[in-house]
Amino acid sequence: MQTDLDPIAPQKAIEMYLDERKEDATYSTWDTIDRGLRPFSDWSEEVSLENMNELTGRKLRQFKSWCRETTGNGIVSLNGIFGVLRRFLVYCTKIEAVPVGLPPKTPVPNVPDDKDISYAKPSDELVNAVSEYLEVNEPSSRRRVEFEIIKEIASRVGAVRAIDLKDLKLDERVIKFRHRPADSFDIKGTPLKNGSDGERNVNISDELAELIRSYLNSPDRHDVTDKFGREPLLTTPSGRPTVDTIRRDLYKLTRPCEHSNECPHDREIESCEAYHNHHASECPSSHSPHPLRRWSIEYQIDRGVAKELLCDRVDVSVPVLNKHYDTRSKERQQKHRLKTYAKLFEGYGRDAETLTTEELVDVISDDNGMIDPQAVMQLAQSDSADDNTDENPGERENGDDPERNKNQTSLESFGVGPNAFAHPAAVPVVSAVSLGAWIPNRLQRELQDIAPDSEPSPVPDPTRAVKGAAGYSLCIVLLAFNLAMMGLVPA
Repeated sequence: MQTDLDPIAPQKAIEMYLDERKEDATYSTWDTIDRGLRPFSDWSEEVSLENMNELTGRKLRQFKSWCRETTGNGIVSLNGIFGVLRRFLVYCTKIEAVPVGLPPKTPVPNVPDDKDISYAKPSDELVNAVSEYLEVNEPSSRRRVEFEIIKEIASRVGAVRAIDLKDLKLDERVIKFRHRPADSFDIKGTPLKNGSDGERNVNISDELAELIRSYLNSPDRHDVTDKFGREPLLTTPSGRPTVDTIRRDLYKLTRPCEHSNECPHDREIESCEAYHNHHASECPSSHSPHPLRRWSIEYQIDRGVAKELLCDRVDVSVPVLNKHYDTRSKERQQKHRLKTYAKLFEGYGRDAETLTTEELVDVISDDNGMIDPQAVMQLAQSDSADDNTDENPGERENGDDPERNKNQTSLESFGVGPNAFAHPAAVPVVSAVSLGAWIPNRLQRELQDIAPDSEPSPVPDPTRAVKGAAGYSLCIVLLAFNLAMMGLVPA
């Protein structure tokens, strides 16, 4: 038994640990540690543990039983509490408060893989019903802006709260997300979850840009600055709304009685406790912002946005996206991939679904006869990227280049602003890269069509050969013209 220990009360040791963690932890992390150690402090007082030297592995297990019986926490919450406690005990070994062999004895509960994942998300019907309700009843409200930003971009609630007026580039259809923690430790600024690595520029749709303009011009919006002297997008009479304020807004909006005046749970609406705004989260059908974020991510995947592009847009890595956000069934993912393969390759799906050359031109061209990069990206890349990320998930690279996020994509507006894929200067590059993977296979199929395997050498039909040569020549001329316009080759 270790004998060179110095007596210290649990509360004093916790105070010292929290004071030291102020040097290296963000305020939110420090607050999590503080809350995680409160049950241990309460238990030590209840069982009259006055000296950390007396703490043993047996007593730690008694504390675990006490937590299960008195706190009502589930296995995931207990895992967090005991994870914090173990790190605290490591610190205690450094100040000679507990034996060096005690921290490994901390009974941290094992959480099964499926227990730490929440699959809750609103239904399509609920999301659409809330959007329609807001459009009619609150066309320029703060609540509508909060809801629609999360719905379209899949931003975290803290990132939505952090948007300043100077972060808006509405003419370019862009919102910039920037990490701005407070200088003072005990005052929370507007940090992003992943710090400066989470900074990004995100494209938005015309509709969302117009909604934000409408909100900015609304007489109901409070033209104020926050306690840091900054001008927030979202405001309250006293400044910037808190995370809890936005969270309560979403809980209230997603109650069925809020937007439909009906209750699917057969409750008397006016007598229901959840009908009152302060208890909106108690409604079984209500949702916080995070499930709406999950809905948005899954919606964007279903619409064909490649996961590599989506990860930068929503600030998660591919493995995290696959584990926590892509909740589609294996069958649904397979059917999603089949739609593209049926269009690109013969023998997949029904023959009628395979595109002819003329149909392919129609699919990848816009109304002016120009190549539409959005269509090209979705047709040639999305499912390939989907397959790659499913089979070989890897960590997302987060470089320090501040320009790394300029290629964010928007669902409805790929062609607006200098950062979009459909910028005129990017058309030949994007189109060439995307079609490069498709053309060899298509050429092989064309040769097979005009020259059966039984013939000794492929001799194409003269008319078809002339048309093909003319088509490829025209393609080269157009590419050269675009490169000349870009200044990459002499005109």
